[in-house]
Amino acid sequence: MERAGNPKGRELAAIYMPPYITEFLHMGEQAWIALADAYTYLTDMATVRPDAPGFNGEPLFLPLADCRVYAPIRPSKLIAVGRNYPGYTQFPGKAAGKIPAGFIKTLSSIVGPGRDIIKPRITQALDCETELAVVIGKKCKNVREEDAYDVIAGYTIVNDITARDLGVLERQAGHLFLGKTLDTFAPMGPWMITRDAIPDPMHLRIQTRVNGETRQDGNTRDMLFPIPQLIAHFSQMTLRPGDIIATGSPGGGALSNPDWYLNAGDVIESDIEGIGVLKNGVVDEPAV
Repeated sequence: MERAGNPKGRELAAIYMPPYITEFLHMGEQAWIALADAYTYLTDMATVRPDAPGFNGEPLFLPLADCRVYAPIRPSKLIAVGRNYPGYTQFPGKAAGKIPAGFIKTLSSIVGPGRDIIKPRITQALDCETELAVVIGKKCKNVREEDAYDVIAGYTIVNDITARDLGVLERQAGHLFLGKTLDTFAPMGPWMITRDAIPDPMHLRIQTRVNGETRQDGNTRDMLFPIPQLIAHFSQMTLRPGDIIATGSPGGGALSNPDWYLNAGDVIESDIEGIGVLKNGVVDEPAV
């Protein structure tokens, strides 16, 4: 902005380009315009001078390997959807209902790429599920299905970690909570891909690999409740910029093979076409 002749460039950049994506999304259209200008400038600069410094002498570009990548979004709420693929509902007790099955994962369950998933001492049946996550881009309520894509900012990956044995005990008490939302039970990333970069999110391949072995392999086209229906349903409550809807998992995993429950030392790769690979390792909960 300063190079374009605006003396308030730095102040405006701090407003329209805040350090966190959730804050950016709250800024609305003007932030997206500023981002487009910055992208054009940085793309040109990377071509002409990849070692270019910023206004304060800081490097503009860093190798990804030198960066510590965090979860791209810190939402006000992370809504997870269950029983949304035929490959999942075939298992006993997992039949689909007439409306989407949803639950909330807490913010303390969110970790970024490369972070450890902690296997709590309370469980011997830790499982993982790769899910396409929709990032809401604007405050909305009662969104019509035909307008659903208009409220989306982009997409990322959520790995829905579950302590299945704890979940069984909780369901006997009439609820499901800790089994889905203990610390580190929602790895997210590796980044958010903007909506325009994925023109058809309902035709994306989803895979989960553990130690290089494929545990899940599906496609978003098989969702029982597609993205527009999910947004229409869950926007009966107010959705805010940065809120996330994790759209469910295609089945497989330890539900189909009990030998696939996770142990310390396992490395999980959650892979979604057009987004990338979210990679996390598993460690045992430290002794008190």
